[in-house]
Amino acid sequence: MMTTVRLIAMITAVSALPGCIDPPKAPYVDTHDLVATIEQSRAKAEHGDAEAQYHLGMQYERMGLDYREAVRWYRMAAMQRHVEAFYRLCVLSDIGRGMLQDYQEALRWCRLAADNGHARAMMTIGVHYEKGRSLTKDLVQAHLWYNLAAAYGERDGAKWRDRLVLDMTRDQIAQAQFLARNWRPKAQVQNQEEQPKPLSLEP
Repeated sequence: MMTTVRLIAMITAVSALPGCIDPPKAPYVDTHDLVATIEQSRAKAEHGDAEAQYHLGMQYERMGLDYREAVRWYRMAAMQRHVEAFYRLCVLSDIGRGMLQDYQEALRWCRLAADNGHARAMMTIGVHYEKGRSLTKDLVQAHLWYNLAAAYGERDGAKWRDRLVLDMTRDQIAQAQFLARNWRPKAQVQNQEEQPKPLSLEP
């Protein structure tokens, strides 16, 4: 476990990096306040609070303090089916930060997030299909996931979907649209009572 002294030293080092802070808005980092915030999150996280585990992971990741520690807390939150933790593990696995780069592992985490309606995860899955990362390149599947991402609120989803149709046949586009219209999330976020959003897809 990271000690408070080590945490302060790491935050101080990171905050001194060029471009780390926007001078007009944040001329300095209040190290002690940040450490206090992290320690408060840690106390809740160690008692099994999934939201606190996720936010603790985010604090470690965003400050660039310790990506492995971020992954550790994300995994704990993911064990409790925290959807944003699924997605952060997807991203970190995709780029190899805090863990080995593994496209198949990234895709596994992204599918878990996408099955709960996570739009950014859907975009990432689309990229994997379009680029053929860890699976066979498939423009129909890429179109499907970009289309779903757009339906679930991702602004770039429609743009990427429409770009893709230039390289697709009419039959492929029709197949992708059929799959999108019939897709539904396989799971819901734990303790979340919202119903799946109705899809607004291209005809």
